[in-house]
Amino acid sequence: MSQFFSAALAEPRTRPNNESVFMDWARMAREAAQQKASASWSVPEAYFALLFTAATCDGELAPAEHETLLALVHRSRALKSLTAQEQAAINAAVVERLQNEDNGMAAACAALPTDMRLPAFAQALDLILADGELKPAEASYLNQLVAYLELAREDVQRVAEIMMLKNKY
Repeated sequence: MSQFFSAALAEPRTRPNNESVFMDWARMAREAAQQKASASWSVPEAYFALLFTAATCDGELAPAEHETLLALVHRSRALKSLTAQEQAAINAAVVERLQNEDNGMAAACAALPTDMRLPAFAQALDLILADGELKPAEASYLNQLVAYLELAREDVQRVAEIMMLKNKY
């Protein structure tokens, strides 16, 4: 099943050993554009947007997905420090922004710190697999999420194998 959604991923970008980080102007411009696009998303908003869209990407929220979403929100360092009112406000703001902003999900993903992206992807995948199946709409969402988060193919495959094993039993 991991091949189902990761098959469409591009090969990971690699940098030759002799290439300087400072000479990768395209990467620097891309990162600057992402920072500008994501400037209005806070980390808690961006993280919640990722979880919310993962849970609802197939057009429904299965009971198992709802339970997993609530557990992630309560365990998340980015969200558990917020009061119930703050969480409700973030929820409302995220839903509105995702409906009204062009490419809001891409901007939300860009707002996540780089070291938070792979764990957030793992949590999104866990949410999607919580009901025991991977639907085509969910696979499409995962492909899009991997691209927005700029994750390496090997990392995605490793996480997918672990999450599928976790959700198998």
